[in-house]
Amino acid sequence: MPLLFTHGCETCDVAADDVLIERLLRVIDEGRRTATYKLALLLGLIDAAASSPGSSSLPTRLVAERVLDLYYPQTRNFVDAGGASLLPRQITMKSSPVLRAVERLRLTTEARGGRSSADAARVAPREYSDALDSVEDTFVRYPIPLLQVVGSTTIPFLYEVDWSEGTTAASLRRQGRDQLRLLDGVVDRLVVLGPILRPLIELHWVRDVARWSGIATEDEQLRSHLFGRERAAFPRAFVRDLTDLQDGSCFYCGDRLGKKVEVDHFLAWSRWPNDAIENLVVADRCNSAKSDHVAATAHLARWRLRLETAAGPLRDVAERHRWPTDPTRTWALTQSTYTHLAPGTPLWLHGREFELADGPWW
Repeated sequence: MPLLFTHGCETCDVAADDVLIERLLRVIDEGRRTATYKLALLLGLIDAAASSPGSSSLPTRLVAERVLDLYYPQTRNFVDAGGASLLPRQITMKSSPVLRAVERLRLTTEARGGRSSADAARVAPREYSDALDSVEDTFVRYPIPLLQVVGSTTIPFLYEVDWSEGTTAASLRRQGRDQLRLLDGVVDRLVVLGPILRPLIELHWVRDVARWSGIATEDEQLRSHLFGRERAAFPRAFVRDLTDLQDGSCFYCGDRLGKKVEVDHFLAWSRWPNDAIENLVVADRCNSAKSDHVAATAHLARWRLRLETAAGPLRDVAERHRWPTDPTRTWALTQSTYTHLAPGTPLWLHGREFELADGPWW
């Protein structure tokens, strides 16, 4: 029987939440994993849910897009502390059709001047579609129907699947069945739990890759290589153009920016890794004070106004510096985050001052 999460019984809701968390932790901590596919599927589901506020089902194509985004930077060679260069292994078998397809896409994209999976969709649309076909088909065949299997029994705790292992994505699409029907309340719980689960999933992912690739697990560089860095160095010219868009003022306090200008992820990287230009603002010391906190309502209103009125200039800066731009997804992630804030959550105002969340936000 599927688990229900929103049926009006608070005690039952808590119990169902406990079961959901327990099952997620079992998948994450599975010791007999032979590929990172299930971990990629979990992160893909979390990201797809946050990108689709209010949805009760997720297209398998959307989940595949999020998985492709995850694997895209991981097809680059890793240079360890000793200077050795190798391609991190994502599977115990000799090769992976998913990784081969994504690597081909990345090489084609870079040959055409692109840097990211978002660039790939623009500069290599046919190759991007082919790679997405490979990712979607592989995940429809295997990890999606197998993720919720305990022993030999399927016990749904995230979604219902009405196809068996080995089913192709093309056959589902022909029948209009290429959707994951999420159980009641799962989207909400994934959005709330996502920032907590993500570092745990990444930790186990790094350990698997390190073990299969013969890399020291304590090498923090491997984690940065696989999942990126929050405090990445931003090109000076890019920072200068962002500063000009803000008329040389800190986004949060409005003071004039001096020589020390910092780029901040408005929606913290620790919650949703998103380097799209729409999620970036420039700030002074406010950046350190805000840290990973969710910004207060006044900052949210200012950020939302910028998203609506400066879409063109932001896009121009992104194109000039070949930087990712994704206003739709950035808005969806922000909407999901604020919608699911618990009443009383501290929201950063300035310095060491906070307000308490009380919603509604829109």
